[in-house]
Amino acid sequence: MRIKGKTGLLVAIVLALIVIAGCSRSESSSASAEEAALEPIQVELDVTPAAAKAGEPVTFTAKVTHNGENVDDAKEVMFEFWNTDDDNAKHNQVQVKSAGNGTYVLEHTFKEPGTYEVISHVTARDQHSMPSKQFTVE
Repeated sequence: MRIKGKTGLLVAIVLALIVIAGCSRSESSSASAEEAALEPIQVELDVTPAAAKAGEPVTFTAKVTHNGENVDDAKEVMFEFWNTDDDNAKHNQVQVKSAGNGTYVLEHTFKEPGTYEVISHVTARDQHSMPSKQFTVE
């Protein structure tokens, strides 16, 4: 009878250790999920060509990633652009949808030469990023 008592105690200790180990793994998993959520979104803004000609199209591309994965479901992606040579220049804002593979694309033709600025406003994964670039229209 004594053997059963020691065996029962041993089984209870082993079960307790398994439960404790399972709980610590669960906490570890949720911690890594929280860390992944805190990782900032990455937005690579590209303007092609960097020196365009008036009357020819310029392509703006925002490549959006989070934790190394493409983001095709951004809440908002908008390109804002204006002529920095003109103090009264209108700021144009155009919202775009995903073109797939984490890319958001806008093609626009500029009629006036000058130095322009573009900002991509990207809202995704409860974060906002606003990279900008300057380019020339000859």
